[in-house]
Amino acid sequence: MYLSALQVKGFRLFKNSTTVKLHRGLNLLVGENGCGKSSVIDAVRILLNESEFFHRGLREEDFYQEYGVSTLPTLPISISGIFADLNDAQKIEYLTWLTPQFNAKLNVEYQYNVESRRMFKPKRWGGNSCNSIFDWEPLEDIQCVYLPALRDAERNLRSGRGSRLSRFITNLSADELAQRRKNHEKMPLENDVFQFNQTAADKEDIKRANELINRSLKNAVGAIFGQSTRIQFNELSYERIVESLQILFSKSIGCTELENFRNLSENSLGYNNLIYIATILAEFEGLKDRYTTPRILLVEELEAHLHPQLQIKLLKYLSQQALDYDIQVIITTHSTTLASVVPIDQIVSIHRAKDGALIIPIKDCGIDNTAKAFLDRWLDATKSALFFSKGNIFVEGIAETILIPKLAEAYLKQYATTHNIEISTLEDAGVSVINMNGIYFQYFTQLYNGYSICIPEQQEGEPKKDYEDRIKSLRQKSRFEDNEYAKTLALPVRCAVLTDNDPPNLVETYTDAETGKRTVFRWEQKPTKQEPIEGSNPQLYLLAQLANMTDNCRVFSNLKTFEYDLAIESHHNARLMLEILVAWTSTDGAIKATLLHYLDELEKEQNGESAEIDDTQMALDILHQADKLGKGLFAQLLCEKIDSTFIVPLYIAQSIQFILGLED
Repeated sequence: MYLSALQVKGFRLFKNSTTVKLHRGLNLLVGENGCGKSSVIDAVRILLNESEFFHRGLREEDFYQEYGVSTLPTLPISISGIFADLNDAQKIEYLTWLTPQFNAKLNVEYQYNVESRRMFKPKRWGGNSCNSIFDWEPLEDIQCVYLPALRDAERNLRSGRGSRLSRFITNLSADELAQRRKNHEKMPLENDVFQFNQTAADKEDIKRANELINRSLKNAVGAIFGQSTRIQFNELSYERIVESLQILFSKSIGCTELENFRNLSENSLGYNNLIYIATILAEFEGLKDRYTTPRILLVEELEAHLHPQLQIKLLKYLSQQALDYDIQVIITTHSTTLASVVPIDQIVSIHRAKDGALIIPIKDCGIDNTAKAFLDRWLDATKSALFFSKGNIFVEGIAETILIPKLAEAYLKQYATTHNIEISTLEDAGVSVINMNGIYFQYFTQLYNGYSICIPEQQEGEPKKDYEDRIKSLRQKSRFEDNEYAKTLALPVRCAVLTDNDPPNLVETYTDAETGKRTVFRWEQKPTKQEPIEGSNPQLYLLAQLANMTDNCRVFSNLKTFEYDLAIESHHNARLMLEILVAWTSTDGAIKATLLHYLDELEKEQNGESAEIDDTQMALDILHQADKLGKGLFAQLLCEKIDSTFIVPLYIAQSIQFILGLED
């Protein structure tokens, strides 16, 4: 039994009814600030009557309020939870909550009442009928623990009434404690403390202090009015004894020597958080046999105070504990590290919408199994930034990753001279540039395109090779018929793909008539805007398919490759690139002479003199020398030289227009 869906309406930013789909085990809620992640967590707390939120109470600002409207809220707060996969015993226990589908449904509603003195009282009911009598016992059996984002683990673990540690120990011994109270017996720990009191009271220093107090008291008020005193530890109940316990820490695993333990105030914030979470998990584990009802752990910003390696270790531990002890864990995060290590099926992406939030479980985006396996392997802390972005530009390599933001800045500065825009960089717009380290775009675009291809079965007698060719041909169609695809959910942000055209090399074979020896000649093609060449990049089919099938994704391709297109776009671009290559060419050979020749000819042209420049060969030579220098280093050096006069190639300009919504 687990919380499979949460329906929220009228709560904070949720104006309209919004459904959050959840699953067993670990659920990771990702999204930008202010999108509603914390509101989802608090909605669960309200629904399950979680103790801290119960004591805080609902506030006026928790009701949905239109911006710019000064009138009082009119919408009630309505929250419902659907619990799925009930076993037979749970169906009996939650009988009054059952729906016709044999799920358990819990509902709570708050009406805004100006005469309530801001003390808003809930109406609760189980099942579909709000007129049914509510049974509180099943709700009280649900364990729900909440860890806030700004948690003070040291304070929560400190000794005292209601501490996490005291509740944990008291719950572990609840059955024995109840039985001994029934038989008017003391707990063993109570007897131990009583014996310790007796022993301590007989110590010489304590006896001497007691005598001095009694003598002073007698001298002060006399024998008639005087009283007697005795110094000892208080005789405490079991609950009070447990409340006085505290957790200490040692930096050595397995340490038992008391002198090596320290107070939690001497520990780091991160490790105190780990101890706090471990205490909660220990409570869940220790009480697993006493509860058959859901156990839910809500954690906001698990990454707080933890370095990346500890984030990963803790998240994997929580995931395993969730499986082993049937705990449903719901975590909010801004950490790309955490988003990169969980299976994408466990990620729920939340986005701010006009009247609330848009909830997108990644598992409902129609991603095929091949793409899912690829994304689970390849999503690292850099690529998982896509879950927190307002838009994403996917590129092939490190050079594009370095230069595209700078090129966008140059382009937007030029664009602003004729258009009124406030955005000057991709960072201003919340757009990320994601390095694929290859051409794996077809896997990532499935997160955004909103459709899933319907793969037909292999026909009887159809050879495997023919079937595979048929499926490949289907996948690469430029437009699908209605029966060839299904609509799916999609991340509601734009993605642009920048990829190379990669025209194939020309191949010519020469055979010597006398010797019969065959020689194969290969040379690179040099496309131009006037004479483009069809490319061999296997991802180019996406260019037409995405343009025809979705408004969310686009592919933009160049003439040949990134560096070639930068160089051939203008002589100004080429000059900057040549200057870098000349400065970093250490030998005075033919290569450097060629580069210097190009610079000389460009200088002549700039001075109005006659110059002979083969633009395509110059761009090709720049490409080859950039490869030799290293594309990453070359990109860093070029990034320092790019200014507002640098001419951005058309395919990059179009991608910037699309990702920022400027194409109209």
